Parts: sequence; structure tokens; C-alpha cells
Amino acid sequence: MKVIGSAAKTVFYLKKIQGQYPSWRLLYKIKCKSTENELTNLLGYSEIKKNQPVAIIAREQFAGVGQNTKTWVSPKGGIWLSAAYPIFSKEFASQIFNLSLGIKICEMLRQENINVCLKWPNDIFFGSKKLIGFLPRVITRGKEIIYVRIGLGMNVLNYTPSEGISLSKVLQTKNINQHYWTAKVLKALNESVECNNNKEYVIKSANKFLNKTFLPSGFCPNTWKIRDIDWNGNLRIENETQLEVIRRF
Repeated sequence: MKVIGSAAKTVFYLKKIQGQYPSWRLLYKIKCKSTENELTNLLGYSEIKKNQPVAIIAREQFAGVGQNTKTWVSPKGGIWLSAAYPIFSKEFASQIFNLSLGIKICEMLRQENINVCLKWPNDIFFGSKKLIGFLPRVITRGKEIIYVRIGLGMNVLNYTPSEGISLSKVLQTKNINQHYWTAKVLKALNESVECNNNKEYVIKSANKFLNKTFLPSGFCPNTWKIRDIDWNGNLRIENETQLEVIRRF
């Protein structure tokens, strides 16, 4: 099948950079309520297949939902996507997948000399501002993990609220190819699945990229500080007398 339009432009860059990873099935939406809804509908009538990850990418979504049902602002100019990546394994380390994805996005951006960090558990920050947010989920059948789902938003050329920052502001240019960056994000998703079985590498890298400034809600920065990410992917924070373990779930 011939791929045309925006999907073809992303595929062009993806073929140049992705190497031997599985080919993506890409669907573009000019505008939609939520790429998560679109992906759910697609998977409702089209079973996910081995070696064929699928992603729905929207130019704009008007009712995106982030962590804890917060509104996910998704205007034109950003990368807004939802992906399903086939796993079909009982060995996949689901408890650290958010870290696998986080470190691969950090590596991808740092290769482009963009000095980002990981805000545990699922945000990528440039300085004190959010550049990328992602929400991973694991879909199981019995003890087997069938696939992982990822919702991801990246500020590129779009307006951002005060707590966010766009790639154009980071690079101080509006001459940015969104299709190239979409391809880079999809490759990072590939790599996050591939490295997931190397737990030592994932945890070590996550601690290297970890932002220790932003404490979880409810903890005073005058008395608490972030220590590290433990072997199970949990965040450890401490004060003079206590050590608290913050779990993602």
C-alpha cells in the first residue's frame, strides 16, 4: 500500500534512521478528540500483530487527557501520538518500562545536544520546564504481556503554558521539521522495548538522567530531598530521619 501525505513524510525519515526495527503502521489525523480514543477504536476492530507497532498521530487534539485525568493541552505545532507496540512475552519488565522509555527519549535528545532530564516517573524536562510527557500502559492476557500502549506529547512549534517549553524555544529557531522529530520519537519507542530486558542499564541510566529538584506532591523541599530510583523503578526520597519509597502505581 502506498503511503501518502504526512505519514509518508514521517516514514521517509524513519526509514533513514530506524535500522532493523519493525516497520510502523502510521495513521494521521488532522484533528481529533484524543489519539488515545482513536487508538482504542482501532484496536477494537483490528488486532495488534507481531512485529507491527501502530501509532496514531494528530496535528491537533482538543480533549487530550494526561496523568491523573489532567487536561493535555495539544494545539497545532506539537507531536501528539498514541502507540501500541506488540510484546507477546511473559518476560517483559513492565514495572520499569516508563524508565526504559524515559531514558531513550533523553538519549535521543542529548544526541542532538539538548540537555534534558527525567522527571520521575514520566516527564522530560529542559531546565525547569516540561518538554515531553508520556503515559505508558501494559496490556496483558493472563501472564503474557500482549502489547504496551504509549500516549506521548512533545512541544515542538506550539504555544505552551508557563510550565512547559517548546523545542523551538530550546533551539531558538522555528526551522524545525516535525516529521523528522516524529520519526526520532518512534525510534526511541523501538529502543525502549529493546532495552527493557537490561534492567541494570535502565536503572543506572534513569538515575543518571534523574531530575532531583521536583519532589512528589505533598513533600516539602525544605525537609525532603530525592535520593534515587531503586531497583524496582520506584523513587526514593529522604529527610534526616526517614526514607520514603514512592511507587508509580
